Amino acid sequence: MKSLYITDPAIFNNTKEKPLKILIALIDKILVSNENDTIFDVIGEIIDLSESQLFSLAKQIRNSSLENIISTIEILQKREFAVHKLREIMVKHYKKVLETPDLQAIIESNTWLFGNQYAILGAEEDDFQRIALNLRESVKGIETIDEDDFESVDLNDGLNISGVRRQVDLFLARKKLSFNSRGESYYQCTIIEIKKPAIALNEKHLKQIRDYARIISEHVGFSMEKMRFEIILVGRKISDRDFDINSALETAEAKNEPGLVFSTKSDRIKGYVKTWGTIFAEFDLANHYLLERLQTKRNSLEKKSSEQLVDDLKSPA
Repeated sequence: MKSLYITDPAIFNNTKEKPLKILIALIDKILVSNENDTIFDVIGEIIDLSESQLFSLAKQIRNSSLENIISTIEILQKREFAVHKLREIMVKHYKKVLETPDLQAIIESNTWLFGNQYAILGAEEDDFQRIALNLRESVKGIETIDEDDFESVDLNDGLNISGVRRQVDLFLARKKLSFNSRGESYYQCTIIEIKKPAIALNEKHLKQIRDYARIISEHVGFSMEKMRFEIILVGRKISDRDFDINSALETAEAKNEPGLVFSTKSDRIKGYVKTWGTIFAEFDLANHYLLERLQTKRNSLEKKSSEQLVDDLKSPA
């Protein structure tokens, strides 16, 4: 700083206090930081902004903060990458990925996949999880796999029916405190039933979650009005031969709730069916405007193994 002042005192004499502090801090960062390239990248992007863009950025920083802006963009980018990687798994690697612990860890870290209302679901409560799981076991045939469930399985492609039968379906239960439009509190209970990727969802699986809803409605511990339930059935695809699920989805379109297949009269218990393709499409559509303008430069995933993709997705987005 002394050398700069001796060389050209005018740099500091005619500079206001705030720009001077920024200039000194910037020089300090450049001289002592190990991340000089990163700093220059940021400065370079700012210098390239037009006058109107620079004014817009300054306005956004005044209304919020650069830290909040960065964290918001980071969340959106992480979710975009997560969907990109999970889509890759479901298309190319689903035969190698295990339901437990791989897919389970991915879902637990990315509950927002099922909608923004699930983005802040807390860690599972032992009591609620245990009771919900016990009730699930009362549903007839929920762990039974029939030959008809393997609609698109080619026995020569590495998917062994007996091997798939030994895999465990995923089941997650979450409970969180929520508030309605009148400010009244209630417990939102979310139950996610994920069928193996090799299984094509059909009327049998729809009946299972209907039976599960009935059992919940009859259980004393879950009968209070202050508890609302959403049961979400997730699979890789819906069977081409199925009528019941597709019919229920068409009938429920009037309610404008994607995936809704049944609900009680009071809407206290609702059932949803979603395919992974639908989940990805819902994310793309809900965030299309922002993603289109963000124009993230996504790296190719072709060289990534299923293990690498799973490890990436286990980190919360």
